[in-house]
Amino acid sequence: MKKTKILSTSAIAAMLLLSACGKGEQSSETKNKQESSPKTAETSGKQTSEKEETKETKSSGGILNPNIAKETEGKVKVVYTNEKPNYVNDMDGFKVSVDEYQIVKVTDMNSDYHIEFDDQNEGYVITAKVTIDNTTNKAMYYTNNFSIQLENDLNYIPAERTFVRDEYPKSKKETETSKWAAGEKVSGLVSFTLTDEQFDSLKKVKPKFIIGGGAADNSKFSGSNHKKGIFDFVYSDKQEAQAKSESKLFPDKLTTDNLANKKMIFEKQGIDETKQLGDVKVTLEGVQYTEVIPTKANKERFSNFGDNGIVAVTVKLKLDNQTDDPISIWNIGSKLAIDKNRGHIIAQTMAEPTEPKDIKAGKQGEKYHVFMFRKDDFETIKKFDLEFGPIYGDDGNGLFKNKTVTFSLPR
Repeated sequence: MKKTKILSTSAIAAMLLLSACGKGEQSSETKNKQESSPKTAETSGKQTSEKEETKETKSSGGILNPNIAKETEGKVKVVYTNEKPNYVNDMDGFKVSVDEYQIVKVTDMNSDYHIEFDDQNEGYVITAKVTIDNTTNKAMYYTNNFSIQLENDLNYIPAERTFVRDEYPKSKKETETSKWAAGEKVSGLVSFTLTDEQFDSLKKVKPKFIIGGGAADNSKFSGSNHKKGIFDFVYSDKQEAQAKSESKLFPDKLTTDNLANKKMIFEKQGIDETKQLGDVKVTLEGVQYTEVIPTKANKERFSNFGDNGIVAVTVKLKLDNQTDDPISIWNIGSKLAIDKNRGHIIAQTMAEPTEPKDIKAGKQGEKYHVFMFRKDDFETIKKFDLEFGPIYGDDGNGLFKNKTVTFSLPR
C-alpha cells in the first residue's frame, strides 16, 4: 500500500511471541484529549484566490492548508478538524506538540498529482500544525518525526512535506539541519497523503498519532531521549466518542501498539500506597484487570495463551529516585505472587513501555508492569501480591542488595 511503511519480514520474524512468562520491552504515555466538532468547508484550487486562501487559513472552521487546493487544482472538502488534540511529547524540556489537524478529501485533481495517491484521481490529505518548543538553555538536535500508526508499530503512514514545503517546521535561528536554538519556539505544518483504501483502513484499527522521540544535545544524537508520544488519532465524530471512552486504559504496549483490544473487568485507581526500597520511594497508584482480545494482525503473537481468552493485570507505579545516579526501569524483575504460595508470574515485559528506560537522579517517573494469564486460569485466582524489584542501576548491577517490596493488589 502506497506510503505505508511496513518493516521487513525478517524483522517481524525476529520478534518473540508473547508468552505468560516471556520477557522483552516496550513504552509510552497516552493523554486525554478534547476533540473539536468536525468543520465542513469546500474549495476548488481553480477558483480560490490568494486573498481568499489567506482568509480561510486564519478563520476558524476554514481550510487549514489552502496549498492542497492550489497545487492539486482539485476540489477539497473538509472531513474532520481537531482544533485541540492536546498531543505533547515532552523530552526533558524539548517539547513537540500537535496544536491542530485537519483531514480533507481531494477529488478531480490534476493528473500530475495522481502519483501521490497511488495513481488515483482522489484521496485524502491530513495536515497537522505542529510546534517545536526548546525550553532548555542549550541548543538541541531533533529530526521532525511524526507518523500515523495502523495495525501495530510496524505498519504506519509517515509525515512528509507534500503540500507544506514552505510551511514545514525548521529553525529560524540555526542553519545546521535538525538543530534548534536554546529557547527557540517554531510552528509549522506537516502532511500525510492517504489513498481511499488507506483512509478506510483507519476504521478497521485503532489508529495512533505518534510524535517520535530522539531529542539530543549533540549532532551525533548520542544519549538522545527516545521517549515517544503515542495518542489516539481521532478521524470522525463517531470514533471520537469511542476513543474518549478508551482513554482511561493504562498505556501498556497492548494498547499503544494496537496489539490487542482491551475490555475492562475491574480497576482500582488512587491507591497511593508508598513503600521505601533503598533510596527509591515506590508508590502503587492503581491496577487494571482487562480482558485482552488480540487484533487480527497480531493474533499469532498470543497463540501460547490458547483459545479460551486472555486477561492482563496492568499495574501503575510511581518511582521517586532519591539516589545520586539514574536507575533503570525497563528491566525491573518484578513478580506477581498467586494465592500466596501457589506460584509466581514474571512481568510480561514485551507488553510494557520501553521508554523512558531510566529515571534520572532526583527525578520521578512512572512504571507500568503487565502480567498476563489464560482466562480460565485467572478465574481460579483469589489473591495477587506484587513483589516489586529488584531495581538495577544504569550499569546493570543490582541496587539495595537486590531487595524487593510487596504490595497486595485489590482483586
